[in-house]
Amino acid sequence: MVVVCSLVFAGSQQTSSTLASTIITNARYYLGEATADYWSDAELLVYLNKGTLDIVSRTRALESSASIDLVSDTTEYTVTPDYIDITTVIYNNASGDPIGLIHKNPQSVGRLSPGVPTYWYEWAGKVGIFPALSARTTETVSVYYVSRPSAVTAASAVVVPAIYDQALTLYIASQGLLKERQFAKAGQLMAAYYAELDRYRQDFVDQQKEPETNVTK
Repeated sequence: MVVVCSLVFAGSQQTSSTLASTIITNARYYLGEATADYWSDAELLVYLNKGTLDIVSRTRALESSASIDLVSDTTEYTVTPDYIDITTVIYNNASGDPIGLIHKNPQSVGRLSPGVPTYWYEWAGKVGIFPALSARTTETVSVYYVSRPSAVTAASAVVVPAIYDQALTLYIASQGLLKERQFAKAGQLMAAYYAELDRYRQDFVDQQKEPETNVTK
């Protein structure tokens, strides 16, 4: 059984309430085209969904976790939600104590006898947990991953947090200018897009790093 829940890590995970159509309208101000002519709304919506995926990939703005029931003598488990990357796997023993597993790769499987899970790997949409449990009772693993965003329609709200509304607007406008072969202006907007992402990465993500411990010899 797989149970999915949300996880807050890189700042707020609450999605923006801004409609995709509003983001597209805002992007049109940068393009100098208030109503659809050279750029159709459908085309700009494609850029919006591409930008959403790019933002999530770069900022890890949509993080979730899934709980998977372990099975005796079983190594690989399917992760059912769509994801971009798995970052952490935690083993929850029969007492409910969480133990972080060490990231390895498939070539390490089989070198240890079944017993208590210590390592994990990701391959082809599955997560490997090993050594496999020799006898399962209530043990589970929590898989922490970055969700792959679904495409939205113009009438739907965008799925990234509100702090990235402006970045998404800049991305759409930049892609639109590339179509018109205005490479310099497109590059300027893309630089502004990256700066917008970096600003929030420094505010929210970098501060999550553990501080170094001073050791006195």
